[in-house]
Amino acid sequence: MKEKTKKTILLIAICLVTLMVLFIALKLNENRKQNLLSTSGMKGYLTEIRYEEIATHVVEQPNTIIYVSNSSDDSLYTFEKEFKTVIKKYNLENEIIYININDSVIVDPIYQNAPELVFYKDGQISDMIDCTTLKSSDEIINVLKERSVISD
Repeated sequence: MKEKTKKTILLIAICLVTLMVLFIALKLNENRKQNLLSTSGMKGYLTEIRYEEIATHVVEQPNTIIYVSNSSDDSLYTFEKEFKTVIKKYNLENEIIYININDSVIVDPIYQNAPELVFYKDGQISDMIDCTTLKSSDEIINVLKERSVISD
């Protein structure tokens, strides 16, 4: 075989290997992103319950707050980052629980929107806040102070 033919075959082989490595890397990155979107950023900060457990939880804790999250929504990242700082600062880990509605079919209109905070008082919904309106930790703190979740 001529030297030029060997170099051409080697170049084609290197190109094919490079394309295969690139394709595998892209697939791995796509899988990593899907895994990140399947779990909420609130995991590890708040207790997660399933939708079916809400009624039981409200009976046990009639004055509770439920944070409705959808981990597949990239826009929640900014809010949840601010929300985490408020949770840490005011030690609200035991005051608020969350449900992740990602990939869930929920017929109850209260729990179909994310992000939102659902406030229960005496076992009844007393208030609901659309969290997309809360742009900073100060706004989150004010909302929680107005509802006597945190005190001055």
